[in-house]
Amino acid sequence: MVYQQIKKCMTDNLEQLNRRLMGLEIEIEEEKSLSQTKNMLLEANIAELNDVYKALNEKLKEIRNRDERIKAFEDEYRRANKLSMLGELAGSIAHEIKNPLISIQGFARRIEKAKDENKIKEYAGVIDKESGRLSKVLEKLLEFSRMDEPKTEPVDINGIVDDTVLFLEHHLTRFKNIILFIEKDDTLPQVEMDRIHIQQSLVNIVMNAAQAMPDGGSINIKTGRDDGYAYISITDQGTGISREYMDKIFEPFFTTKKKGEGTGLGLSLCKRLIEANNGKIEVKSTEGQGSTFKILLPMS
Repeated sequence: MVYQQIKKCMTDNLEQLNRRLMGLEIEIEEEKSLSQTKNMLLEANIAELNDVYKALNEKLKEIRNRDERIKAFEDEYRRANKLSMLGELAGSIAHEIKNPLISIQGFARRIEKAKDENKIKEYAGVIDKESGRLSKVLEKLLEFSRMDEPKTEPVDINGIVDDTVLFLEHHLTRFKNIILFIEKDDTLPQVEMDRIHIQQSLVNIVMNAAQAMPDGGSINIKTGRDDGYAYISITDQGTGISREYMDKIFEPFFTTKKKGEGTGLGLSLCKRLIEANNGKIEVKSTEGQGSTFKILLPMS
């Protein structure tokens, strides 16, 4: 009897163990199946990520190529813009060159005829002075038209204004009926920048100001300090800018000029050049009353 009970108990335990073993086998199979499913999903995700990575790589290449094309276009436009401005200012530059040449020729003839040694020295002094003036004009012209890479150096902002007036004054006063008023802060320190970048921006803005006054008027160019920045402001009495256009004037290809009078790239280029020198440009304008553009460059 006891033996039978023991045997029954062992049989029951064995059945329980078998059922437990079968349950474990089923769980293992389920885990295997789940693991395989997870592996399949993981492989699919990895393949999908690889496809996405390749697609992103292609897009990145496209963006880089586009940026390179845009940069090449902007560089080409900068060159064309300089040549365009130089062409427009040819009359003014010719005037600046012609006057010293006339003086040099005139006093050279006087030296030929002069017998007084003091007169000869006086005439020679005038020739030397006028030659220096002519050399300066040509030097500034060559610097302005240079096409090399940006060059940062300590620059006198007032000197940029002087050079710009040297190029523009005769052209604007004679052909555009514009009067230039200059107000300079002589206490300004030198500022690290590419001088040609800022001068090109200043010329662009002054020429835009003149175009905004087809019947003539005055342009005020002022230098000063503003919260850690040295600035050049250009104020005109022109048509002004309407409110609806204020947020768009620095966008590439945006222009309010008539067809054929502008590409819409001048102010966009100015903004890029000024920002490349860690500066910024601000504008205030009242429609029908004029505009003020302000170039700000950090003093430290």
